[in-house]
Amino acid sequence: MPATTEELLELHGRIRACTVCPLHLTRTQAVPGYGPVSARIMAVGEAPGETEDREGKPFVGAAGRLLTQLLESVGLNRRDIYITNVLKCRPPGNRDPEQAEVDACSHFLDEQIAMLRPQVILLLGRHALARLLPGAGSITRLHGERVRRGDRVYVPLYHPAAALYNGSLMETLRDDMARVRRYLDEDELKVSLATGPAAFGSPPPSSPELARAGSAPTASPVASDGNQMDLFE
Repeated sequence: MPATTEELLELHGRIRACTVCPLHLTRTQAVPGYGPVSARIMAVGEAPGETEDREGKPFVGAAGRLLTQLLESVGLNRRDIYITNVLKCRPPGNRDPEQAEVDACSHFLDEQIAMLRPQVILLLGRHALARLLPGAGSITRLHGERVRRGDRVYVPLYHPAAALYNGSLMETLRDDMARVRRYLDEDELKVSLATGPAAFGSPPPSSPELARAGSAPTASPVASDGNQMDLFE
């Protein structure tokens, strides 16, 4: 059976209390994840940054604003997606995760995937790719490709922070996100008679234009009730 909101919140609580690896000594707080237990799409990044460490939510800095804009440009609402990271605590100075840290944190990500059972996982950057598709190839080779593992689809993408740092990747990231939309539409078409209206958000605008990465988009309202909204706090 799918997990309940209460079960996911309990997992979030265990993540926040974790002291297994030394990162708990330098963090402000752990960052479990953000999004509804009913999410059919999961996005997995590398680790919290400075803003995420301060606010306790993933992808809320400049890279997060760009991610929101990229999703909305193809008709996806960020609040319908569960977003998390390989590491739940910020590495000092935003350095790369160390293998011992990834190993210590890995069971949390495994539990999140098992609870949500997402149909699609967006792998944001090389660390997420290496963690969930080890040995599959490099991010430079696999970005934008659809990788099926059983009944789940993985799509490796460049991390939004990489596109902010290296502007030449921005167009590639936009194109890859458009491919994500096509993959979703193709899969939805196969089950449309059984599932009714499209399950992966609205169709993208005919000529999507991304706002500047530094400006925050206006989120569409999402109907929800009860403890479900606790996942957005």
